[in-house]
Amino acid sequence: MSRWLIATMTSVLFIALVIAVTGFESLLADVEVISQPDATPYLGPAMVVGATVVVFLATAVGAREGNPGVTALVAAATAYLVMLGVGAVGYALIRSDLTELLVFPAGYALGPFVVGSVVVALLSVLGGVTAARHGARNPVDTHERQGSAGRSSTGDEPTGR
Repeated sequence: MSRWLIATMTSVLFIALVIAVTGFESLLADVEVISQPDATPYLGPAMVVGATVVVFLATAVGAREGNPGVTALVAAATAYLVMLGVGAVGYALIRSDLTELLVFPAGYALGPFVVGSVVVALLSVLGGVTAARHGARNPVDTHERQGSAGRSSTGDEPTGR
């Protein structure tokens, strides 16, 4: 399977899991994802899109080379920084206040939305890279090779006669 296809599937899985985890966090802890009332409804999704790009690129690059665990940790750390950066820049633009570049990340650095998304990013990238590596070692067409071992291209006669 193509590493780009695996990266795409991992990114879609990441988005779905972030929506589920965030929903449960919001429901069970009775907290808002973005608690600022003047933030637009697009700030949280923009943060998730930024982390999704990180998950996509980390999975695509990690599928080729490197340790899956290290790749997942680097992706999680990068997703953490990207989410806080996108949120800080977005909220600073909304408020037209440069101090929000420092205040917003400080308020959300250990919040359940960001931490939950980072954990999901770590698990998604680890699973995607591991699946890509497993698929590279065990190709899908092994059944076809075993089934045609003693047959000609037409499948009627054994080869070698």
